[in-house]
Amino acid sequence: MSESGQGEVDQHAADEHAGFPSADTDFEAVRAERGRLVEQFLAAMDEAGNPGLTRAPGSAIRQLTGQEPDEHWAAVLDVDGDEREVLVFTDGRHGWSDELAYSDRPRNVNDEIRPEQLRTVLRGLLDAHGVSRAETGL
Repeated sequence: MSESGQGEVDQHAADEHAGFPSADTDFEAVRAERGRLVEQFLAAMDEAGNPGLTRAPGSAIRQLTGQEPDEHWAAVLDVDGDEREVLVFTDGRHGWSDELAYSDRPRNVNDEIRPEQLRTVLRGLLDAHGVSRAETGL
């Protein structure tokens, strides 16, 4: 084993991970902004009776085992000419459907939707289901 402390055993995954750089000063602020947007959206939808809510596949099994069913809203967003689906769950989870299908935990910065993209999706969902966004701040 290396005496310098730089051997493989002493290296931490965070030092080698290419995902979220620790030097990214906006990381926490961006996550907080997305959380704020989702909270506003969920409050508006709840007040309107949650129109357009869809149950995720497998929710019946979750419900049979005493868990809350996974329910969400979905919208498609054009991202640089490619269409990507965005999901917003009633428990606040949100993001690209292809990334959520792989893991609830983002693995790198590309897994996370930018706040401006999320705002566009949330506004579209409110409009599509006839929910006023006047008081939401969206």
